[in-house]
Amino acid sequence: MKHRLSLFTLGLAIIGVCASAQAVAQETAATAPAAAEATAVVEVSSVKNPQLKPYRQMLKGLDAYNAHRALAPQAPLQFLLVADGGKAAVTDVTLRIAGENTSFPLALAKDGTFTFERIQAAIDDNADIISNKRRGLLHWRPNIHTPNVPADARRLGDLRLECEMSWAVTKDDLSFLKRNGIELLGGLCHSSQVMLHYEAPRELASATLVSGERKQTLVIDEKNHRVFSPPLSDATWNDDALVLYEFAAPAP
Repeated sequence: MKHRLSLFTLGLAIIGVCASAQAVAQETAATAPAAAEATAVVEVSSVKNPQLKPYRQMLKGLDAYNAHRALAPQAPLQFLLVADGGKAAVTDVTLRIAGENTSFPLALAKDGTFTFERIQAAIDDNADIISNKRRGLLHWRPNIHTPNVPADARRLGDLRLECEMSWAVTKDDLSFLKRNGIELLGGLCHSSQVMLHYEAPRELASATLVSGERKQTLVIDEKNHRVFSPPLSDATWNDDALVLYEFAAPAP
């Protein structure tokens, strides 16, 4: 039996990786890359446990993006801030990199996208990425979109790069046994024994992986019809293959 694991859950906070580790959904809303104007960032105060993620840990996602850039060479580096409930739109939220002696604002676009750079002072200060909301209300995930991919599709290489970035950041949150168990299976993004779940922007009637004349119907989750499982580990599918969405009719 394949192990079931949600990449979105990984990007937010890994819940488990055994056979019972069920998907809540990923990544991935097929939204276009961000072009929204960044909003102003203010200082955070009087917020209980506002930490989003240690800055050093988030830098591992940036390193993974650079190391695996060949999967999506045209896609810009980007992360997406997600509110509980899977809503991609985040309002009234500010972000900053903060430690005992440092504080650097992070520009957050209106669509919830953001990025950051390596800042040695923040590394030395063991800083965190924090928000103006209490811990647990907001999460993040990679947001990799190659330009000119249709809004009703996802490029397989983009999904593979998102997986590498999520795993790089979140694997240290797992116990030694769970982390090494995944590695023994071949690694999160490279094992046919791990079924990763991604989330479309709307409920799906079907999702089909297409490369030239070759097609494969993907599994849609029985409980959440927005969730599908692409074969990331199958090297016979090239990175330019597209997952094409057929959306279900909207509810009356």
